[in-house]
This record gives sequence, C-alpha cells and structure tokens, in this order.
Amino acid sequence: VELPERCIGAATNRGALVLDPFMGSGTTGVACANLGRSFIGIEREPKYFDIACRRIEDAQRQGRLIA
Repeated sequence: VELPERCIGAATNRGALVLDPFMGSGTTGVACANLGRSFIGIEREPKYFDIACRRIEDAQRQGRLIA
C-alpha cells in the first residue's frame, strides 16, 4: 500500500476522486481510504471484488493509524 499511497498523495489533493478500473484486491482503494480520497473501483471477478470490499471497508473503519 505504501507505493500507491505515495503516488496518489503526490498526484491528488485530499477529497479527490480516484478511479481504478482494474481493482484486484483493492490496494488502491485502501491507499485512498488512508489518504482521505474518494475511490471508485471496477473488478469483474467476484472473488477479488469481495476481497477488495472487505479490505477497503476495514481501512475506512480503522482510519489512518500512522501519519
């Protein structure tokens, strides 16, 4: 998650909307949750979509633990 956080943090402002058309396991969504960005993810494989949803929801519930 560290590398996507660095890229998203450098390329967007807080509150920005990030689109990931190949969401996979949701790493970009987790990075967005950690950085205060909105996120839209697209994944056609139900298995990975479910994994991504759980990871992103967990990140949103926890909030950023380390600044």
